[in-house]
Amino acid sequence: MQNTQGKFLWCTDENSLNNLPPAFNHQGLILMTNRWDVAHEAAQRGFNTQFSDFDCNAIPSDSLDGFFYRISKEKPLVHHLLNEAWRCLKIGAPLIIAGYKNEGAKTYIEKVSKLMGAEKKIEKDGPSYSSVIYKHAGYNHEQRIDDCNYAHLRLVVEGEGFRVLSKPGLFGWNKIDAGSALLIEQINNDALGGMHPQSCLDLGCGYGYLTLAATQLDACQQINDWILTDNNAAALIAAQANLKDNGISGEVIGADAGKQINKQVDLLLCNPPFHQGFSVDGDLTDKFLRSAQRLLAIDGLALFVVNQFIPLERKAVGLFRDISLVIDNGSFKVIRLSKPIGAARD
Repeated sequence: MQNTQGKFLWCTDENSLNNLPPAFNHQGLILMTNRWDVAHEAAQRGFNTQFSDFDCNAIPSDSLDGFFYRISKEKPLVHHLLNEAWRCLKIGAPLIIAGYKNEGAKTYIEKVSKLMGAEKKIEKDGPSYSSVIYKHAGYNHEQRIDDCNYAHLRLVVEGEGFRVLSKPGLFGWNKIDAGSALLIEQINNDALGGMHPQSCLDLGCGYGYLTLAATQLDACQQINDWILTDNNAAALIAAQANLKDNGISGEVIGADAGKQINKQVDLLLCNPPFHQGFSVDGDLTDKFLRSAQRLLAIDGLALFVVNQFIPLERKAVGLFRDISLVIDNGSFKVIRLSKPIGAARD
């Protein structure tokens, strides 16, 4: 960054989590991320950090001296940020973009080069592509790349006693996840064993389906304390909107797998995001289980639903005294955990 007086935006998601540098000594740089853990880590390292669903509305058009972007996984999000880079950059200012071939990096670079009236220049390093693209064409809203109306929630499910609002950028954003539906079905089939909880934590809530569906069940009618938590800004926005839209009183909290929550609950529901590319036997599995162990009341009950091949039962040993399989339908399995072991709860 040779222009030390300029205004720069760095948009990043989970791709930067393990390689964030120390903060640059640059007051004009904003790091924007949709991940709570990245935002927390960046702030700890001294970055001027904004946690949002990549909401650039507060950034005036033609105001940025540079825009940095490591391509995301979701196509609508990439298109959204390419459009915003075009809008926000000054004439002559660069977009610095990078990503892998299998992420569509070359195609994205071609698209945004055309938008900004720039010559297409692509640097290739093995499977990775990068480009510095200077804005020459002024922004025109009518020529934006289709981003599936990324910034806005829309109704995706109506019926079963509740409505679901969701948006691109969330896993399975336009449907009900089959694993989550299986978990709810087991509660309806007495997976709680006659227990009538008064508090519930939806751990890794996404748009909040488990909470929305659980409110309809007889076994959950005594719950008066609903807590929903997720690491993703889009999920938090959708979950909050769904509580309001369905008249449910609850609290939505941004946290890294529940690590920042300190309240213990009677019932914990979790469909962990193993679909996001983490190893099925890796740290994410352990992180959710450790949070469940810490957050579950001593006489409480946790229900996890995971892909059939996830070794959740084995990984829960040493964290819970009672571990049992509720159902395995060949695709997903629901695991019941209770009697959290106290040592790691201190």
